[in-house]
Amino acid sequence: MRAFLTASLGALCLAGPAISQEDPNLRTPSIYVIEHEGVRGEFVVGDAAWGDVLATLSAVRSADEAQAEAISQQLWERRDLNPPVFLFEVARREAASNPERALEAYFLGRARSVYDAMRCVDSTSMEVVDMASQYAGEGIVTLLSERLDLAEPALERLLNSGEAFSSQASPWWACSFGQAAYYAAVNNSPMAGNEWLKVEATWSSLQDTVRRNIEGNLLIVQSARAQANAQP
Repeated sequence: MRAFLTASLGALCLAGPAISQEDPNLRTPSIYVIEHEGVRGEFVVGDAAWGDVLATLSAVRSADEAQAEAISQQLWERRDLNPPVFLFEVARREAASNPERALEAYFLGRARSVYDAMRCVDSTSMEVVDMASQYAGEGIVTLLSERLDLAEPALERLLNSGEAFSSQASPWWACSFGQAAYYAAVNNSPMAGNEWLKVEATWSSLQDTVRRNIEGNLLIVQSARAQANAQP
């Protein structure tokens, strides 16, 4: 168990899957079982799947406190390489000391998580968005309610930068959260790319949906600020 949880800590970057020339999106999921105090947990692992992400995140969180600042900076610098879950870890670490960065990381992580999950064939993969967002911690909840002055410019930057769609990480981390990947892992069945990832021709329309989502959140924040400013 300990060896599994500490994998990849040194690089702070999940290794990508081996590339198949015939199908670069071929995945071979398997099940990793954890039993603790009578509770059994099953996680899909393989090719930087959801279970692999959680293992690396656990290792990051258990690192020596003396490395905290360096780890946070490395995670931010690798934001385009790692799955967006690690942006929520940046948000958690920076919530008290650097709220601007924390909110920027949170909104970027949320947008990328939604985009990744939307590209999955299995619609149950969308459930990973709220699950992953929880790793941002309670500090972000406080910022979202008390620092609308910081939330508004963070959302504006996200909307104008296009960074929601610039990640190089595979959506597999999100798709492997869904039921289809779980059943494939249980049955030791590889998943061809077209079994878990929507064709690229559909991605543009999905990006439009994500943009509208960001715009909607921005309007909510702007409205809340206007109401707050109007109060005597």
